Amino acid sequence: MSMDTSQKEYDLLIVGGGPAGLTAAAYAIRKRIETMLISEDLGGKTNYHFTLPDVETHLIIDGEELVSKFKSQLEYLDFARHLGKVTKFQRIGKRFVVSTADRTFKGKAAIIATGVMPKRLNVPGEEEFLGKGVSYSAMSHAQIFIDMDVAVVGDGVPALQAAAELAQIARKVNVVGVPAKLIATPLGKKVKDSGKAEFFSGYTVKEIRGNASPEKIVIKSKKDETEIPVRGVFVELGYIPGTAMFSRLVKTNREGRIVIDENNQTNVPGLFAAGDVTDVNAHQVVIAVGEGANAALSAYNYLLTLKP
Repeated sequence: MSMDTSQKEYDLLIVGGGPAGLTAAAYAIRKRIETMLISEDLGGKTNYHFTLPDVETHLIIDGEELVSKFKSQLEYLDFARHLGKVTKFQRIGKRFVVSTADRTFKGKAAIIATGVMPKRLNVPGEEEFLGKGVSYSAMSHAQIFIDMDVAVVGDGVPALQAAAELAQIARKVNVVGVPAKLIATPLGKKVKDSGKAEFFSGYTVKEIRGNASPEKIVIKSKKDETEIPVRGVFVELGYIPGTAMFSRLVKTNREGRIVIDENNQTNVPGLFAAGDVTDVNAHQVVIAVGEGANAALSAYNYLLTLKP
């Protein structure tokens, strides 16, 4: 006889099935916390693999193997997961209620681990070469492009930071869209002084062209249009945190990320957050894994304080 989940109360609800959410669930289950993870999929960004034809990618340290073990555990423990899109997240009294199209789950504590989505160029070739030379994280994939020509696209500090990192590895870094006022900053000067960077201020990317992977980008300004040969394209336009559903409930910073303390606690008692959706310093799988573990252990300690 199946149990009506709308009547069941869990110790912990976890929203999001990426590295942070999966790790949190695994640690919570080990602590014998009655847990339910709700997510559209399991794996999050680790489901997207980055490869470049004829280039070894073993240099990438991404925590994928560790996350895959947590993913396998949750796939096996089907009573602790529900695959579906969360439509509503509420705090009713001192309990948290998570709704999907067909289910409602109630919990004493909750962890938000909904991650971020990178802002995209929305140009031809971007989707085609996603994970095949188009990246949204120089920190994760720069080391693949040793002595190659690459492009960094963006209009802010993240693009300059990516260019600075790539300048240590790549043969040439074409920086598209960074305004002159940022190039004049100490970071911009450092990139310029590397001798590897060429700046295309006032330009935008029109198209990414290639066969199995990017071979060139087409950029345009108000005056002209030109092609640049590249093997990799790093889109550094920033991220959109998955916090729209929670923005009225939790405190967020100016970027919309959830503000947490050292215990991954939000400003709401019993509500924790982990991974890229928070105001952590870097968007890396291994960091999200650690944050997920910390959030689960903090939730466990919180649950111990509740009266039976």
